[in-house]
Amino acid sequence: MRLTGLLVEAGGILVAWVALLVAENLLVGIAYRDMFAGSWEMGLARTHLSPILFAALVPASLVLAACARVVRKSETDAVARRVTVIVAVGLGGMLGYGVTFGRHFASWGVRAPFVAGVAIAFGVIAAWAAPRAGRLARQSPRLAIGAGVVTCAACWWSDAHVLPRLYPAFHAALFAGVLASGATVALAFRAAPRGKMMAWVGLGVGVVSLLWARRAAASVRSADNLRLILLEHAPLLGRAVRIATWLAPPPLDDVEDAPAGDGHAAAARVLDWTGRDVLLVSVDALRADHVGAYGYARPTTPHLDALAREGATFDAAYCPTPHTSYSITSMMTGKYMHPLLALGVGEDSETWASYARRYGYRTAAFYPPAVFFIDAPQFARFEERGLDFEYRKVEFATPALRAEQLAEYLATAKAGTPLFVWVHLFEPHEPYVAHPEHPFGIAGSPSDVDAYDSEIAAADDGLGKLVATFRAQRPGGVIVVTADHGEEFGEHGGHYHGTTVYEEQVRVPLVVVGPGVAPRRIAAPVQTIDLLPTVLSALGVPRPPRLRGRDLGARLAGNAVAEPGVAFAETDDYTLYARDAERLVCARKVGACALYDVATDPHETRDLSREREADAREMRKATRALESGAARYESGAGAELPDAIRRGLMGDVEAAPDVAALLDDVKPDLRRRAAEVLFRLHAKETAPALARALARDEDDVVQRFAAVGLLRVGGGGGGGDSRATSLLADADVQWRRRAALAFAEQGDARGEGELVRWWTTEGPPARGLGFEEAREVLAAIAKVRAKDAAPALVGSLSDVRLRPDVADALGALGDPRAKAPLLAAFTEERFVSARPHEARALMKLGARTELAAPLARFAGVPEPMLAAIAIAASAGLLVPERGGWSSPTPTPSIDVTLAAPRGPARLLVLGAPGNAPRGTYGDAPLVFTTDGDTSVAAVPERTGKIAVHIDAAGGLRALWLVPLDKEIPPPAPRPWDGEAGAVDDPR
Repeated sequence: MRLTGLLVEAGGILVAWVALLVAENLLVGIAYRDMFAGSWEMGLARTHLSPILFAALVPASLVLAACARVVRKSETDAVARRVTVIVAVGLGGMLGYGVTFGRHFASWGVRAPFVAGVAIAFGVIAAWAAPRAGRLARQSPRLAIGAGVVTCAACWWSDAHVLPRLYPAFHAALFAGVLASGATVALAFRAAPRGKMMAWVGLGVGVVSLLWARRAAASVRSADNLRLILLEHAPLLGRAVRIATWLAPPPLDDVEDAPAGDGHAAAARVLDWTGRDVLLVSVDALRADHVGAYGYARPTTPHLDALAREGATFDAAYCPTPHTSYSITSMMTGKYMHPLLALGVGEDSETWASYARRYGYRTAAFYPPAVFFIDAPQFARFEERGLDFEYRKVEFATPALRAEQLAEYLATAKAGTPLFVWVHLFEPHEPYVAHPEHPFGIAGSPSDVDAYDSEIAAADDGLGKLVATFRAQRPGGVIVVTADHGEEFGEHGGHYHGTTVYEEQVRVPLVVVGPGVAPRRIAAPVQTIDLLPTVLSALGVPRPPRLRGRDLGARLAGNAVAEPGVAFAETDDYTLYARDAERLVCARKVGACALYDVATDPHETRDLSREREADAREMRKATRALESGAARYESGAGAELPDAIRRGLMGDVEAAPDVAALLDDVKPDLRRRAAEVLFRLHAKETAPALARALARDEDDVVQRFAAVGLLRVGGGGGGGDSRATSLLADADVQWRRRAALAFAEQGDARGEGELVRWWTTEGPPARGLGFEEAREVLAAIAKVRAKDAAPALVGSLSDVRLRPDVADALGALGDPRAKAPLLAAFTEERFVSARPHEARALMKLGARTELAAPLARFAGVPEPMLAAIAIAASAGLLVPERGGWSSPTPTPSIDVTLAAPRGPARLLVLGAPGNAPRGTYGDAPLVFTTDGDTSVAAVPERTGKIAVHIDAAGGLRALWLVPLDKEIPPPAPRPWDGEAGAVDDPR
């Protein structure tokens, strides 16, 4: 009977999840109907992808049903209570550890305390809530159902819209929240008259789905448009796409030779810039469509627009990777550096400056250290070499200061000797700062886009000064202006850069002014890696054989060009192949591609891959050819590897089966490399091949990698565990680390100390770990709750990309030593994406009143921290005498008198997601803008106590009246140390 009851409850949960899938099908089908090729695509989602996810959730329903029984039993059973708390602590630790990886984070000393904090918080909540949950469900079933529905909707919406493509652990927790809250609703209905019958129906559908899953996966593997839309916009069905890809990988395209125009052949010289000085200016994070010359309505770039009227303007210029380090190094070497560095080759590449110096040029560079912040270990040699510039100033500096530095350099440079000068302006990189001399938007309260445009205008002022200074000292020179990448403001559901290859992140301005350059617009796609071969050709320098870019001289001169314009861009997860007006965007880890025509669809919302099937197939082959030929002209071991291993080293999990086949190769070196790549990919389908290699291969290195690789994919046994255990004490630290990582990922803490030492010595700020590897190590440390890591995590708070993850980890670990440094970091945090993570972590570390001032400030800055009101409410900071009010349960309306701050103010309202409130402030009506569960309204300036009336569908949970405040200003330019910042005398 117990088993029958468990099955019935699991079946009821499955029925609730069917309702969730139906709801998501309807919502996505309606909201994104313009993106679908036809209604049949959502029909595929219902009949093929939904069953795949449903089948995968059958075991989860049994687990949740069992957990619910334990939770209900904890009302009277102390053992059940302890089990519930232990499980909650474990889940909290896993979540805390997982969310310490992300776009703006980096630190070990902070991570361990954070993970412990989250774990402890989960345990405390479970200890309080578990014995009361069953009582609440019995006494107030409607309240339990309502809370479950609201929680489910909130988690689903947040999973779809909050920080998409960032912080995987955060989204995994939201997905779990959707499932758990859906299960709560189902269990509250378990006593309904037809509940048992529906539960058995749910189980029956689950069994049928299990039988249908593999065939269903094979049926949708060619539906690329559907799979891409669901990956981007459907939290539940998007996961079904990933499962389907694992069950039935999409067929690989045949790899052909790289298409014509990929840049290997030298073109006839068209331009003559012999002996001309060259000024290259790159602007950080400047997207093309925010430049006046590209049609932007706001007057952001008058100086760049003037240059565009003088020379050639490329309408479709693309960076190779939307990260500064990869993009700048690629531009300076004329190569796609992202795949090369992933293969361990390309570090010996010559640069623009080294070529120029060889042919009589003096070279100078002015750039910030942030150029090498992303994946710093891979760029160590380029950073040490200073990209081969003789004279350089490496510091954060305003555009005006850069112009002064350029003037000083030019004044002392030897006359008659040609110069190549590069200046990188860091504006308008986030966090965005509004400049009073360039106001956009509402005065005193600019949006993110307003501040971004203001920063662009400030950078353009600096560009104008740079160009004027250069022309005054070196008339007749060549001027090139471009950007390292663009910036996203929610066009495809994300923010910032580095996450996709859609237009807003990879299309950049490119203007070239010089002798023989006809003032004109060029529509053909080009790449910033084309600049180096173009300039070398114009200077009369023979084309080096290893360059990948093309000579754009003919296009600049206005000559006819037979070959089509092409460009390639990539991230870890996406690739772009641009040809004429077509853009093929592929999600490389699931093998799904969409084809867009930016001439008719500039926002890339309508997939044409079925209408233009031949074009899509040809461009997919061209993409594969570019990827497989990345190292064709490089030296080193990575250049000689088989295509499967090269793809595996670049993180392509689809290559795992092909790599596994190489474990049977006769060459020991190749088997070793294959085993190493499988360890990195840790794809479950390779477990049988690794087990065979462990049992049969006589090579010790292959056996070692097979043992730890097998452990990582959860395929222990067969001697693998004992062999991996022996590696924990190996003389080679690298083997100890691999074994410790593999064990920790399985929840085994035997290598905990080794992991902590690894992070302490090579985590940020030392930056010996690559970003993805750092995330793996951090996840492993969190999984085993390595609390000794807290001091190292605190020291890693300086890493911008990992900072939110570090804060999450410190909160999970709960180490009190992290509270003071984390509070100091939060108080002065300039990165808006990091602030909520730090505040929540501080809550878990016990901070309360200390959070009041910084939370109020960040709620009052031009781009408010919306999470501030929820955090302040949880901390008990919202009281009427301080301008706040909160309630533990939602209230449909509220009349309250709040103390008004001096000066202009803002009212924040916390309610139900998507429900805009209505109300008055004194006698003035309020106009709200709503984002998620938080609404914001500007209020008239008042003093004293103000009567506030608010009502909203779904209920109100908190109000907060905060003074408007200025954003934290950027840091002052760092003092320049001549010995560290300059090399050689410029004269």
